[in-house]
Amino acid sequence: MATPSGPAEYSLASGAVRKSLPALKGKFAFQLATTSYILPSALLPNIRFLGRYVDEVELVLFESSNQSNLPTLGEVREMSRLASDFDLTYNIHLPGDLFFGDPDPTLRREFCATALRFYERTLPLDPTSYILHLDSRGADGTIEKDQGIWQGRVTESLETMRLHGLDLSRLVVENLEYPLERLSSLAERFDLGFCLDVGHLLLYRHDVGKHLQSFLQKSSMVHLHGVKDGQDHRGLDHIPSQAWDTICRGLKEYRGVVSLEVFSLEDLIPSLERIEEIIKGA
Repeated sequence: MATPSGPAEYSLASGAVRKSLPALKGKFAFQLATTSYILPSALLPNIRFLGRYVDEVELVLFESSNQSNLPTLGEVREMSRLASDFDLTYNIHLPGDLFFGDPDPTLRREFCATALRFYERTLPLDPTSYILHLDSRGADGTIEKDQGIWQGRVTESLETMRLHGLDLSRLVVENLEYPLERLSSLAERFDLGFCLDVGHLLLYRHDVGKHLQSFLQKSSMVHLHGVKDGQDHRGLDHIPSQAWDTICRGLKEYRGVVSLEVFSLEDLIPSLERIEEIIKGA
């Protein structure tokens, strides 16, 4: 299939004809974002495609082992130009295969060095935030059950990154399988921001209303995605009605970034259509 280079007609891999996306850029009190993995293509074609539809693009740099995830200097310059052309901002999702609580101090230093490399390369884009996963697991997949030990290792990693020039106040940390309360002391100590991931709340069956009440206004970013058949990062049409009503009420007063964290046009279209309900119901 030919690589798409802009917002021209685009055929899905399934062969279905592309539907028109709602143009919701600038329509909300919050900044509307989605990911750089909507089209099955590289970062730049996705940015060119999305620039007229959203206020911000979440540049997803999920795996540090894939060198193509690290944008080239030329790509960063082109992203800056596109940001100006489309009146667009970026946030950066740092690689998810970095385990800052790993028992091995050598591995932790390597993970810190990798995060710094991605941070420094994308800093010219002046992102609104850098999203950091603080995984409970180590590199071998083992979960550290002692929270005090885990937090001590993560603290050491954050100190290392700060020592080497990473501005920790630009980081936001998100709830994974655990709620944000677990990260409160680290956030306070290091001036970290919060990313409230509603899709993860749904996946792990946490109380959405309770967490919105406790953390929405403390969070500079919200990740929205649905859950279908035990799989998250699906369209917002897979968020149950009761939870969706609660989310809509909260977002009417929200002024941060709301990222539709989905990874295909099939999931983005119904997500944009559903979040448009916030405008229609205002």
